[in-house]
Amino acid sequence: MGTPKDSLITRAKIIEAAGWLFKDTGYKGVTVRDIAKTANVHLGALNYHFRTKEALYREVLLEACKRSSVTIQEQEELMQLDPKDALYQIIRESLKYLIDQNSTHWQNVLLTRECWEPSPAFSEIVSVYFKPQSEFVARIIGKIVGKPYDSHLVKFAEISMLGLIETCGSYRNYIDAVSPGLLTFGVKDDWFAKKITHLVIEAAGQVSEN
Repeated sequence: MGTPKDSLITRAKIIEAAGWLFKDTGYKGVTVRDIAKTANVHLGALNYHFRTKEALYREVLLEACKRSSVTIQEQEELMQLDPKDALYQIIRESLKYLIDQNSTHWQNVLLTRECWEPSPAFSEIVSVYFKPQSEFVARIIGKIVGKPYDSHLVKFAEISMLGLIETCGSYRNYIDAVSPGLLTFGVKDDWFAKKITHLVIEAAGQVSEN
């Protein structure tokens, strides 16, 4: 008979296996048998822990949010910094995470896929992850430029930041193809992070929203 610790380990194995599979083929492209095989567990273990594939997918999404989030402690530490330094640090660490995640993580790709193909859990993900994280970054940008965090320019700058980070981190083959050497140069001495920080502040700091 398994112990509570064994049960937690099995549950974690299932989530990890499902994360990789959902990342690659999406919710519809994965069966519970695929997940059980990848996790090396009996099919009954999936039924015991999650009941349905939809419930498992929701848990995988929530785990992706948890691992990708700036934690409350990290937010408190960042808020103690000069806001420009805090923004730069967020961008730099996000770039490093995104560049690394292509080979060692599944979370960001899965969350991006969820934006492309929203599941019934999308509204919950927006509530527990996308909105709080977006608001936190927008507040830092707002402090830098002296504007409300929910102004159109600040939100545009924050969303643009995500796009720039995503491009530099996930479109490496494209960057190498159209601009050979730029990726290597951009990663060196955090050049990408510095430039993105500058562009975000410039976008938010415009005088008019027109």
